[in-house]
Amino acid sequence: MRRLRLLALGIGVVLVALVARLGVVEVLDGPSYAAYASSEVDRVVDLPALRGAIYDRSGRLVAVSLPRAAVVADDFLIPDPGAVAHELAPLLHEPSGRLDTLLSQRNGYVVLDRYATPAVEARVGALALNGITFLPDEVRTDLDPTLFQPVLGGTYAAGGGDAGIEYLDNSVLAGRSGSEVLPESAAGQPLPAPAVDVRRPHDGSSVVLTLDEPLQAVATADVTAEMRATGAHSGIAVVEDVHTGALLADVDLVRTAKGAIAPAPSNLAVTAVYQPGSVMKIATFSFALQDHLITPNTVFTVPFELDIGGYWFQDAEFHPTMPMPASQILAQSSNIGTIEISRLLGPQRLYDALRAYGFGSVTGLGWPGESPGIIGTPATWYGSSLGSIPIGTGEAVTALQVLDAFNTVANGGEFVTPHLVAGTVSPSGIEHLAVHPAEHRVVEQSTARTITPMLEGVVQDGTAVCARVPGYVVAGKTGTAQVPDPTGLGYVPGDWNGTFVGFVPAQAPQLSGIVVLNHPQPIYGGSVSAPVFAKIMSWALRHYGIPVPPGVDNQSQAAPSICNGA
Repeated sequence: MRRLRLLALGIGVVLVALVARLGVVEVLDGPSYAAYASSEVDRVVDLPALRGAIYDRSGRLVAVSLPRAAVVADDFLIPDPGAVAHELAPLLHEPSGRLDTLLSQRNGYVVLDRYATPAVEARVGALALNGITFLPDEVRTDLDPTLFQPVLGGTYAAGGGDAGIEYLDNSVLAGRSGSEVLPESAAGQPLPAPAVDVRRPHDGSSVVLTLDEPLQAVATADVTAEMRATGAHSGIAVVEDVHTGALLADVDLVRTAKGAIAPAPSNLAVTAVYQPGSVMKIATFSFALQDHLITPNTVFTVPFELDIGGYWFQDAEFHPTMPMPASQILAQSSNIGTIEISRLLGPQRLYDALRAYGFGSVTGLGWPGESPGIIGTPATWYGSSLGSIPIGTGEAVTALQVLDAFNTVANGGEFVTPHLVAGTVSPSGIEHLAVHPAEHRVVEQSTARTITPMLEGVVQDGTAVCARVPGYVVAGKTGTAQVPDPTGLGYVPGDWNGTFVGFVPAQAPQLSGIVVLNHPQPIYGGSVSAPVFAKIMSWALRHYGIPVPPGVDNQSQAAPSICNGA
C-alpha cells in the first residue's frame, strides 16, 4: 500500500511538472515560439521610399527618381529556359541567347533586368511566367548632367547620396523605407495570403536649389567657348546674389585626357584651392583705407622691382620709378605699389584682413569636402611672405572665397554666407525655407563706398577693360598667378591661373561673379576671364531685369577687341 502511495505521489509530481512546463511554453515562451514558427514561413520585404526630386530656383526639374523594378527569376522553377528566354527577349531588349544562359545557371536567383520601366514590368507580368517576379526599385536621373553634375553629385547603388547636394541633403531626400511581411512556403514560394504588418514608406522631400538653370546654361556655354579658344585645362564661373548670398550659377568644367570639355568630378569652386594673384589685393587696400593709412589719392613712389626677404618682386610690365596714387596702383595692378601699402598695415593687420574676409576658413556653405584654403600666420610666414602674401602669390584659396570677399564689398562691407539650397518641399507640398547664418561686418560701409570707385577704375581704364558691360558700370579686379609645383619646389613652367572677379551695377550692386581659367593662352585674367564675366553678366542683367541705377551718369564703354591684363 505504501508503495502505491509513493507511486501515485511520484506520478502526481511528474504531472504537475508537465503541466507547469506546458504553461511556461504556452504562456511565457509562446510569443517567441510563434515568432520562430512565423519566421519559417514569413518573409520581410522592404518597401523603398521614393527619393525626393531636386529643382532649380524657379521650379524646373533638375534631378528625379523614376520608379523601376528589377526583373528576377528563380531558375529552379523554369523547366524550359530557352522558351522563357524567347518570350522575354523582345520585352527586355536582350538577346534570347544571353537570357537563356542566365536562366540555365540553376542558382535560384537571377537578375534579368535591373531597371525595368513600369511599362516593361506590366508587359512581362502579363505573360504570367512561372518563376518570374519583380522587386521594386528606382533609378536616379539628372535631366541635364552637363549643367549640374559637379553640384548635384550622385547616388550609389543602394540609393544614398555619395557627393554634392545628393550627399549634403541625403537625409531630406532619402525619406524612410517601409516593409511588409509576405507568407511563403518552406520552399520559398509565395502563399496565397495578403501581406501583413505593412509599414508604408515615407517618400523623401524635394530640394529647391538657388541655381537658375537658364543662367547656368549660359555660363556653361561661355566658359566652354573660352576654354576652347584659350586651351584652358579647367574653368570655373560662379554668380552670386549680392544681398542674399544665393548662388545663381556654379559652373565647374575640366578638359579630359582626350581633349573634350566636360563637367568636373567635383565642385571645384569650393573644393579646389589655387594661387589667385592680384585679386587678393582687396584685403590690403580695403584695410589700409579702413585704418586711415591711405586715401585713393595717396601718392607712393613705386619702383619697378623690390627686394623682400631676399626675393625680387616685380610689376608685370617694366616702368621707371614713378609716383603713383593708390587708385592707380590698384587700377594698374602694381605689385610693388601694393607691397608698399601693405608695409603700412604690417604683418598682423594684413593677416587680420585676410581672416576677416574669410580666407583660411570654410565659407559656411556646408559643402562636403570644402577646403578652408591655406594662408598661414605671421608666425609661419617667411621673410619673402611680406611681398608675396599681399599680391596673392603666397596663399591657396578657393574661387568662392575670393568671390565672397568682393561680394562683401558689394554688400556694403557685410559678409553674407553663400548658399545653394533655397528650401525643401515635403511630399504633401509643404514648403520649408532654408535658414542661413546672419550677416557680419568686415569693413565699414564708408570703406566699401570708397574702394568701389577704385575697383571701377580697374575696369574703366585698368587691367580689366574686357570686363566692361555696355550700359552698366562694373567694379572688379584681375588676377594672374603661376601654379605652384606639387613637389613644393617652385612653379609649374607655363601653368598659370587667370581670374576676374567683380560686381554690377557698381553704384547699386545686385550681382557678383568670378571666372577662373587654368592654363589659358594668353595667361592674363584680364584677357581671358574678364570677357567671360562680361558675357555672363550682360545676359544675367537682362534676364533679371536689373536696370541702371537711377540718376547715374553712366560712362561705361564697350570693351576693346584686344585686351591685356595682369
